[in-house]
Amino acid sequence: MKWSAIEIPSGQNWSCHSCSDCCRGALLIKITVEEKERIDKQNWKAADGVDPATMVVSENGYYRLGHQADGACVFLDPAGRCRIHAKFGESTKPLACRLYPIAIHPVGDKLVVGLRFSCPSAAANLGKPLANQRAEIQKLAAEVVPRDFEPGSPPPITTTPDGEWPDFVRFVKWLDTSMSAANVPVGLKFLRTLHWLNAIEKGHLDQISGESAEEILGVLNDSAKEKLPSIPDDLPAPSRFGRVFFRALVLEHARTVTVGDMGAASRYRLKMLRASWRFTLGSGRTPALRKGVDSVEFSAIENFPGKLTPSMEAMLTRFFRVKIESLHFSGRAFHNAPLIEGFRNLALLYPIIVWLARWQAVSAQRANLLDEDIAHAISMVDYHHGYSPYLRWRIRLLAHRNDIAKLCAKYGR
Repeated sequence: MKWSAIEIPSGQNWSCHSCSDCCRGALLIKITVEEKERIDKQNWKAADGVDPATMVVSENGYYRLGHQADGACVFLDPAGRCRIHAKFGESTKPLACRLYPIAIHPVGDKLVVGLRFSCPSAAANLGKPLANQRAEIQKLAAEVVPRDFEPGSPPPITTTPDGEWPDFVRFVKWLDTSMSAANVPVGLKFLRTLHWLNAIEKGHLDQISGESAEEILGVLNDSAKEKLPSIPDDLPAPSRFGRVFFRALVLEHARTVTVGDMGAASRYRLKMLRASWRFTLGSGRTPALRKGVDSVEFSAIENFPGKLTPSMEAMLTRFFRVKIESLHFSGRAFHNAPLIEGFRNLALLYPIIVWLARWQAVSAQRANLLDEDIAHAISMVDYHHGYSPYLRWRIRLLAHRNDIAKLCAKYGR
């Protein structure tokens, strides 16, 4: 299929800064048969620092790159560089390595580009503007999306399938419009957007199309602004159920998973079982899960006095807008979730990010948040974003109790 355009998010920068973060931990790099054959022909030896017997692993019907004892990719050298890249050039690396953290999604007759903010450079917006890397992205797109790919129908807005792409894209545009409002805190943006999406769902307006859809969505967006000029002080606190589920999701995004953990599954499960019990209680001290998130009092995080600064609000707005513009929140990119359900998951990431940022500040014995706290929290949530098999039903239960909006209000004040 010939694509009419490739849309790249404006305002987003990225360049690789060789932090090697993506080459460590638990990222399993799947490779094709052709890529395995190419690596085999590169004739790696133990003298090169690579064990030929473990450099490629066959499991569950596919091939993946092997790992060193410390969890790093088998091809990562002591200086933090890729041995394949250094010896044979970037073009000889597996596609997954060349693509990360860029994400490319077909949307009707066009392609949209996003980023995985699990890359620290993406979260911090470091490097060249993505818009200036169009030629490189087009080359990657040609490898990612097959020529014979047919986009099919878009994800449903609620539950009704077989809509039209122009109507789906219209909803996405209004989500982006709602989340890009100037001088409005991110928490309030989510409350307003969740409000008019609830009206769509309750009024069975998911099938609106054409000019009437544009008018209706505009009216709903304006109505949400009028109804919610600020975060309401009288909005009830999240339910006890919602708070427990919320803490479970915080834990899921804060945890680390290394290849070593997967090799010692029973020990890792015991560690996480203990951590889950502490987060279920939500009192006493948190477990220490990784560098920068130490064992601290739950109450110190919940009662943290630091507020989000304009630069932090801008960072969060950029993150969520890139996810929306690139459709990295619904459909094929996210468990085939409908648009409204996928957006509710995005909204839930907001209080999780704030909670994780506070955890880092309390761990460092600070009473204020730093930009680095927010950037690192964004990287943590996007590393695990969408991998949980239980995520969708959790979102539905929280939405049923309006706990997602209540959590956005609680941590947005």
